[in-house]
Amino acid sequence: MAGSKEKDKIGAVMVVGAGIGGIQAALNLADSGFYVYLLEKSPAIGGKMSQLDKTYPTNDCSMCIMAPKLVECGRHLNIEIITYADIESVEGSAGNFKVKVKKRARSVDMDRCIGCGLCVENCPVTNQAYPKVPMDSNTYPEYKATERNRFQQE
Repeated sequence: MAGSKEKDKIGAVMVVGAGIGGIQAALNLADSGFYVYLLEKSPAIGGKMSQLDKTYPTNDCSMCIMAPKLVECGRHLNIEIITYADIESVEGSAGNFKVKVKKRARSVDMDRCIGCGLCVENCPVTNQAYPKVPMDSNTYPEYKATERNRFQQE
């Protein structure tokens, strides 16, 4: 009976969260022979550590610690990185489950992306956090949407 339960288990793992802990867990599992789905809700992996300058207590550069792990995670054959996605549902039991994942729209074809930044320069929609309003005015001017600039003052 124990053998039939072992047969039903599938050799794939999902790691939710691609911060430094999730990346290290994915690398350890992938090196152990499991196929790993690394799921992250933000558009990029790395988490908060990728935003830090130095780390405590050694005062090391955080990217010096993290960059080799990011490269290894991206190149590992047993790791599939799924970014900008959320979990909708989980069904099944431990060792044999199905996860329904909802990917958010990116507006960029990730298969063709090389990280050059041209899509940002040529984007027809640019967001201005604070539209330019004269300091002495208490009213906000009307804005119209255009192809090049989303908020252009009339």
